[in-house]
Amino acid sequence: MSETETASAAPFFFTKQALFDVKRKLWGYEIQGGSDTCAASACFADREQVADSLASSSYIGVQHAVERGKKVVAPFDEVGLLAKAPYALPSAHGVVKAVGPVTQPEALTAAVCQLRADGYALALDAGPGMAATPGLAELADVLCFDAGAGADPRDFLDAARGRQVILLASRVQGLEQFEALKAAGFTLFQGRFFKEPEIIAERRLTSHQMSRFTLLRLIESEDPDVDALAEGISADVSVSFRLLAYLNSAAFGFPQKIQSIRQAIMMLGSIKMRNWLRAVLLADMAQHGDMPRELAELSLGRARFLELVAKRYDYWDFNPGSLFLLGLFSLLDAILGMPMAKVTEHLPLEETLKAALRREIQSEYEPLLDLVSCIEDADWPRLDELTRKLGFDLETVKTCASEAMAWSSAFFITQQGVGSAS
Repeated sequence: MSETETASAAPFFFTKQALFDVKRKLWGYEIQGGSDTCAASACFADREQVADSLASSSYIGVQHAVERGKKVVAPFDEVGLLAKAPYALPSAHGVVKAVGPVTQPEALTAAVCQLRADGYALALDAGPGMAATPGLAELADVLCFDAGAGADPRDFLDAARGRQVILLASRVQGLEQFEALKAAGFTLFQGRFFKEPEIIAERRLTSHQMSRFTLLRLIESEDPDVDALAEGISADVSVSFRLLAYLNSAAFGFPQKIQSIRQAIMMLGSIKMRNWLRAVLLADMAQHGDMPRELAELSLGRARFLELVAKRYDYWDFNPGSLFLLGLFSLLDAILGMPMAKVTEHLPLEETLKAALRREIQSEYEPLLDLVSCIEDADWPRLDELTRKLGFDLETVKTCASEAMAWSSAFFITQQGVGSAS
């Protein structure tokens, strides 16, 4: 893809990146796709490709966001715009991000004018390309500034002064930069900043969070005591209710209603029970708010991705279950607002995994955590490089990433349906 001339209508490989407003509320998601070689950003080429991607399981979290009234920012280059590919998006929630070079300015401007007349919003990157096309910049509803490029935002802000336009800062690296850009006048933010823990001095775990760690210790023992586990779950009204509602849902279709926690444990099986409980306990440990919820979903996606990679590749003989836990707990410092060194004191993990979570130098797990970060941050050149160094197949990595994103999103959507507080 464009490499757009060679684009097919195959489902679009992408990562969804959360967009937050100044109050750290979720505004929507930006879709960022990688080309076949991951050397450049890819764009939707035609309506069929958009429709196939919208129908793909990996899109499920974005679909749910639209149902909740959130926006979806999707990339289209000149070819896609002239082919009317954006019309596969819902107009009330679709934000068309026009990217790439322009060869037919008059036709492109006419196409964008029609899109806006039909209810779509337009987003443009600052600088050359689309934003420099005569008449196009004046149509923009959202102007995007790359905060990760090291450029001073003052020129960007001066050019946007006095215009009724939303200012979006992308690739925001940390909380300090987020606060500075917010003070400067930006109103939307995308980047890794929300994965950085906001440490609050003397913060301690609440009794609610401590009870979750207690349950984790029960389920992470090599041979879990079913009676002790059933007793521990039964003592927690929220988890008990959700487990029984989950198993008695139409998804399982058991002929008889599950009426006890012990029966639920036996019916679900130890492996499925562990994974379900791990995910529920992680979600419950997250504080209320959009950012912690996004962090919890990212964590679950990381867990599933690393587990899938370990199953497909005999990478240093790592255990898939251990890698699941590594991913699951990798953002717990940001979720809890505590240093990872303090968080790991409460985790029922072997010391090598705790060291990896603390990101200590020369951890054997670090390349895999870096691989996850490349996908989340849409760092396609780095992903391509790291995949080759690890001896992985890029298409396999993409498949694992898509499956993990779908699995994580589906979990949270399901839990909302059975009374999740997350």
